[in-house]
Amino acid sequence: MKRLLLTLAVVMLSCSAFAQTQAELYDRFNEAISRYDIDGAAAVIDEWEKAYPGDAEIFALQANYHFQKAINEEIVLSDTEPDDGREYLLTKDSLGVQRYLYSEVRIDSTELKAAQAALAEGILNHPDRLDLRLGKITVHLYVDEHDLAVQEVKSALERSLKNQNRWTDTLDEPIETDGVTYLRECIQDYLSQLIEADDLASAEKMIDDCILSYPKDAVFLTDKGVLRFYADDLKGALKWFRKASKADPDDMLIMANIANIYEKMGNSKKALKYYSIIAESDDEEFAEIAKSAIQELTHQTADTKN
Repeated sequence: MKRLLLTLAVVMLSCSAFAQTQAELYDRFNEAISRYDIDGAAAVIDEWEKAYPGDAEIFALQANYHFQKAINEEIVLSDTEPDDGREYLLTKDSLGVQRYLYSEVRIDSTELKAAQAALAEGILNHPDRLDLRLGKITVHLYVDEHDLAVQEVKSALERSLKNQNRWTDTLDEPIETDGVTYLRECIQDYLSQLIEADDLASAEKMIDDCILSYPKDAVFLTDKGVLRFYADDLKGALKWFRKASKADPDDMLIMANIANIYEKMGNSKKALKYYSIIAESDDEEFAEIAKSAIQELTHQTADTKN
């Protein structure tokens, strides 16, 4: 009996010695993905599911695995120049025939849906894992599903209010932020992507949702002003920049936006008022810009009178 117990103890110790921590498995997965070792990544997921069933990381790993398989870059040799402005290499054969060599991303829709499904299931089971939500938004934006990305941002905002921004990240590490800082920074990146894609309607819908959840957030209020400015709505832009200034009166960028709008509207008096506030501030960079603007506006006003 003693020998049997000793044998069992040795076996248990051996098993625990070979069992890997979540951090170790995570490093192995990242290494496999970086080498595009799809089989190796799948093996790590299988190990993880057996060692830590139901763990939030499984969904993140599955999503990464399927997304890696979904995105394929291929080299294309074409008789016509690409019409989307991408870089290409112009080649000539022995007969002098020109061809265009460039790379093209092809997406496997089945694998993409599998990645999205893994993220959706992960969010359902682990609603406070922010990386799963951000991953889902990122995938939607990658394939130009802007409406779905905006919808997912709204869902994250609503959850942020409910959990008082107590989010976790990779390996269930808590995200320590003041208020909505981390989520806000990510939203700024999504905003840039939507603007770059020239989808101002989706960008404004997203920021409207942000303001609905955080009505006194100076950054979101400023975003709204910028979007109104892009829409050539100077009065609307001014309205939102003034709201942002009330939320954060020490932000000289917001003050500069207000001064700039007044200048564009032809109201030199109001523009000078705000440029003067900036010029007297402790923000050296904006103060110098404001002083130059004051000089230029003063000269323009004098020339107009003359």
